[in-house]
Amino acid sequence: MITEAAFTIAGEVEAEVSRAEARYGNFTSTHEGLGVLLEEFNELTDAIRANDLAAVRREAIQVAAVASRIAEAVGDAACAARSVP
Repeated sequence: MITEAAFTIAGEVEAEVSRAEARYGNFTSTHEGLGVLLEEFNELTDAIRANDLAAVRREAIQVAAVASRIAEAVGDAACAARSVP
């Protein structure tokens, strides 16, 4: 059973995805997505180490949003073509 909190978080992730895509556009490759994901993960790590719970929540939502954008990018033929090693 999905909790109300999970629905709330999913909505926040969806809003973050929309905001990021409006500001930056789609990822051009999975490699670009990985770079952004690592940056957001490092910010989450810093927030956890600082025990800043508001920042932990914010950064965790951003990590989830970036991971979602990477998953979507895999379905984009142009992105997939540029993601070949």
